[in-house]
Amino acid sequence: LPFLGHMHKKLSFFQSRWDYYDEVYHKYDGASLCGLNDLFRPVLMIGDPVLLKDILVKDFEHFVDREIIRTEKESTANEMLTRKSGDEWKALRAIMTPTFTSGKIRGMFPLVCDKADTLVSFTLKEAAQKPYVDMKDIFGRFTMDTIASCAFGIECNSYKNEEPEFAKRAAAFFEFSYIKLLKFTLFTLYPRISNVLGLKIETDSVNFFTRAVKGVIAARKTGQRREDYLDILLDAQSGHNSPTTAHENHTSIIDYSSVTKIVKTFAPLSKQVLTDETIVAQCVLFLIAGYDTTASTLAVLSFLLAKHPIHQQRLRQELLQIIQEE
Repeated sequence: LPFLGHMHKKLSFFQSRWDYYDEVYHKYDGASLCGLNDLFRPVLMIGDPVLLKDILVKDFEHFVDREIIRTEKESTANEMLTRKSGDEWKALRAIMTPTFTSGKIRGMFPLVCDKADTLVSFTLKEAAQKPYVDMKDIFGRFTMDTIASCAFGIECNSYKNEEPEFAKRAAAFFEFSYIKLLKFTLFTLYPRISNVLGLKIETDSVNFFTRAVKGVIAARKTGQRREDYLDILLDAQSGHNSPTTAHENHTSIIDYSSVTKIVKTFAPLSKQVLTDETIVAQCVLFLIAGYDTTASTLAVLSFLLAKHPIHQQRLRQELLQIIQEE
């Protein structure tokens, strides 16, 4: 369409964006690439796996930045890693990366097991009292409790509350509404007008998590430590390695020896890149981004297993075998 290009298809009320991309891909029998238009901007859509690997891996240095929607009046959202670009993104990404090695994740296993045990007990109780159980809600509580505990030392106690505050706030962030879609469309098509109107993408949910994380950071700066995701960001901000006692604590989930080199490399940038607001933003991003992806995957998985009991039994036998061997 004139002026809009294909934007009306990508932001349709009646079709998901990924359905539109799928339609375009198959329109030309799985073409390796084809052209689209976002307003007056030509866009190349890649459908070939080899080309995708080159762009995302081999030649990544030429394709670093995402399409970023920035708003002038949002402090927390603008500081998130997903809205950074260039050297600022590279420095922040390098500081955050050591948190997600297999060793650190393995160290979180006891915390995950504890939350999983609570999940099982709660689900059995719900199943005994109700004709059906809402697994998306249950897995949402599990996901929020696990992320909050492993990353920030926050005990949400979602299973003890009839209306779990943290899980409900995270779920609200992903609820669809035409107002949200309209805002996103305005930000995409007319960012300047959106800023003049003072529109924001930040919601009450983001503000709630921001206040919660700020409270935890204030407590950590008084000397409390838990050797988790938040502590590594605070250490990187101050430009020094963690105390040796962290290595002596067998419950530690962060091995700072792998971080020392990175912290030293980016020491001049750490205080500039990792302001208090930036650390808060990464923590909020961690909570929100980890919630719906995990909860939805587990909910769909449980639905498919319930629909296909043969595969459910097969999975159960495989797990029992692993447990027996390990």
